[in-house]
Order: sequence, then C-alpha cells, then structure tokens
Amino acid sequence: MSAKDVAHHVITYRNVFILLLICTGLTVGAAYVDFNVPKSMAGALFVGLTIAIFKGYLVAGNFMHLKTEKKIIHYILFLTVFFLFVLLAVPVLWHIDLVK
Repeated sequence: MSAKDVAHHVITYRNVFILLLICTGLTVGAAYVDFNVPKSMAGALFVGLTIAIFKGYLVAGNFMHLKTEKKIIHYILFLTVFFLFVLLAVPVLWHIDLVK
C-alpha cells in the first residue's frame, strides 16, 4: 500500500467518524423532541430507526468494507434481512390468529 492509498483511507475513516458523531448528536437531540403523536411513539421510533439505519450503513459499508464487496454478498445480505422480517412477522401473525 502506498502512502497515497493510506492517506485516502484515513480521510475516508475520518469523514465517517465525523458523520457518526453528528448522527449520535442527532439521536440525542431527537430524544428531547416531542413529536406530538398521540398515544404512540411512532414519530420518535421512525426518527430513531432512520438515524440508526444510516449509522449502521456507515459502519457496515466502510469499516466492514461492504461497499467494495462483490454483488453476491449484497444479495445474500438482502436475503438474510428478508428472512429476518419473515421470522419477525410469524409471531405477530400468530398473535392475530389467536385473538380472533
């Protein structure tokens, strides 16, 4: 690795670190915001999960080097996320069936 490559990686990691700090500040700030959603925390949940997903993308894409992986790795990850949602939906559907 040349010095130019190392400098490029250092700049990338520094920028990701700064973005993660900003997102952490946004998360803390969002905890103090009243989203005026009656009887639910859907607004706060949406904002919190949106920030968390972006932070997860930054970490996985840059520090775990998923941005430079082959496309088959991306398809496997998407398939894993799909089955995660299927497995999360099974108890919800089971509960709906029991309530009826």
